[in-house]
Amino acid sequence: MVQGAFFFVATFIKLCDGVRGSNCAEPIPRVVASATRPELVASIVREFGAVVVEGAADEAAMDALSVDLRERNGTFFGAKGSFAGADTTRNAGKPLAESTVAQRLAVDELVVGTARDLLEPFCKRIILGTCSVISVHPPNGEPAPPQDLHRDDSMWAAKELAACDAHLSLSAMWAIKDFTAANGATRIALRSHLSCRAREPTDFSADELAVAEMRKGDVLLWAGGTIHGAGSHMPGDVDNTTREGCLFIYNLGFLRSEHNFHNAMPPDVIGALPEDLKHLMGYYGKNAIEHPWYTGPVYAQPFLGAKGGSAAGDGVQFNT
Repeated sequence: MVQGAFFFVATFIKLCDGVRGSNCAEPIPRVVASATRPELVASIVREFGAVVVEGAADEAAMDALSVDLRERNGTFFGAKGSFAGADTTRNAGKPLAESTVAQRLAVDELVVGTARDLLEPFCKRIILGTCSVISVHPPNGEPAPPQDLHRDDSMWAAKELAACDAHLSLSAMWAIKDFTAANGATRIALRSHLSCRAREPTDFSADELAVAEMRKGDVLLWAGGTIHGAGSHMPGDVDNTTREGCLFIYNLGFLRSEHNFHNAMPPDVIGALPEDLKHLMGYYGKNAIEHPWYTGPVYAQPFLGAKGGSAAGDGVQFNT
């Protein structure tokens, strides 16, 4: 259990109000952003698999982010019955270039510090692999079904590669609007990251899932091995709001990113992003020669290898 001057407050989220039936799962640990530090947050994620950081961003910033993305095209629904969900829209990859708020969230010191504490024992540098604004909309008629439970580390066949003992990623879901039990708040199987080889997502019942209700500006962090999924959205007067969140996934630098940011944004737009964000996206270092084709560092060497890194690119004059 986490000890020390910093502490977290966990409150049971008992969904026994008839909306979804009885659920008295172990509560998700919670910390207050202004009274914590990355090492503590990472230690909670290691033990429980997830944590809610309250008040990580102010509500005005979340409102601005929603406005920034509201008039942009490029959002898409999933197919009916698909993992993406027919009542869910996504705006993938390009929100980083469309909103300075999204850029600030991507490099948030507490979140990125937590990701580095959790992941850098296994890699030289971490990388931002995913940026997606995910909105669960109020359904017409029947409730929107919950998302299939899953582990984000399954993107890299973690179980098949016997990588369960290492953390491959850290996910951060920012609440642009309130997440409630009725509008599809994320469901979390606490400690499921500790049973990667023993239990599949289909092994978990609803009673084992905690619901990450959040206020606008909170952020939910979970380890890549933690089983989770968006909840169902109830129709009618229960909660007719859209569950709008901004998801970032940080992963080991040598793993393939989920999003091809270079295909989602033109090179000149990427080049104008803040330096710390470009570095986190893999645009780190410089080219050994100038060439008009080179719109970013050609070598990914600074991100390859284990904690000590790879020596294969030592002859190339990188910025370090």
